Amino acid sequence: MSTSGFLLLILLCVTTVWFFSAYSMRQQIRSYQQEIRRLHDVAGSAGKLSDQHLNTLLAAIDQVMLRLDRNACVIAANAPALSLFNIKTDELPQSILTFYRNSDWQDAFRQVFDRLPLDGILPDMMVGGRVLMPRIARLGQNEVLMLCLDITDKHRLELQRRTFMANLMHDLKTPLTSLLGYARSLQRFGEDADFRQEATQVIADEAKHVNRLLESMLTLDQIEFAGTDPEASCDAEDVIRQVFDMLKEPVKKKKISITCDIADDLPDLHMDMDSFERIVRNLLENAVQYAPAGGRVSLFLQQEQGRGELVVQDSGAGIPEMHLQRVTERFYRVDKARSREYGGHGLGLAIVKELCEAHGGAVQLSNLDPHGLEVRLTIPLVS
Repeated sequence: MSTSGFLLLILLCVTTVWFFSAYSMRQQIRSYQQEIRRLHDVAGSAGKLSDQHLNTLLAAIDQVMLRLDRNACVIAANAPALSLFNIKTDELPQSILTFYRNSDWQDAFRQVFDRLPLDGILPDMMVGGRVLMPRIARLGQNEVLMLCLDITDKHRLELQRRTFMANLMHDLKTPLTSLLGYARSLQRFGEDADFRQEATQVIADEAKHVNRLLESMLTLDQIEFAGTDPEASCDAEDVIRQVFDMLKEPVKKKKISITCDIADDLPDLHMDMDSFERIVRNLLENAVQYAPAGGRVSLFLQQEQGRGELVVQDSGAGIPEMHLQRVTERFYRVDKARSREYGGHGLGLAIVKELCEAHGGAVQLSNLDPHGLEVRLTIPLVS
């Protein structure tokens, strides 16, 4: 494949992943739009109710809902709002600044109120570690109902996506610079056999690096959108032996002591062979990469309480406790420089976790004493 063709393939893959990510985000937005339409319906009917009946109506809504006047004074709030904003009912009515100290937000509220019934966008609110998207609907002449949609997960995902895209651009820039540089040099110095061999090796290595990245990105989107086969099964031992054969070269190069202990008469796993192979490969590649030269990697597979239990241990440095629960998130990296050194993209453990959970399993990470990492998976067995 030509260099230009390879670049087009990269662009196509990145565009595909972006499309599916945007589709997932649009699905979330549609659900928020349904809640906002519900807010307008409630506000439309509430204008005909007494204060007592209106408060009873608010209490029946499980989303955070407040009743405010034109000066952003809280008149009433339902139970989720009282809890989140730490409001005591005997303190009402009270300015929202008492519970949410942000005068700029209050100014924005007044401006949006004055433009009603025209749509206006209120700034998001950060309350108690949660991110809220407030939307208002008129309630009579001097009041509004404010619905606060919890978009914490969406906000975190968007932040992760932006961070990842920045990392992705950096990760692609380095190998692509090498690819283009050596491709151009081959045109000029291709007659030099030694240089030709060096350039060919670098181009092959950088192409593999980019391919691993794109493969990981597409795998994650396939997990999310393709679903799983309810009839799938695989012989775990056969898959594990195949992965061990794949890793012979890096294991030999680093002089890693690698052991495998698989229980006898283990039933087939309730998972397709490709998914299990990807899980085992990711775990063992990570273990071999992060174990020191001359270190140890161990794999155990046994039956525990009617489920398969896969354990992979290494003698590396482990993961700092503050990061341990987050390294299975998409795009999360403990150390960006170290990830690039080992060719990682912050997607390997995310693939393991999402594949495992998609098949009804679970993943647990823990550090070993005095050092090292243990990844423990539970996977359903075929009945």
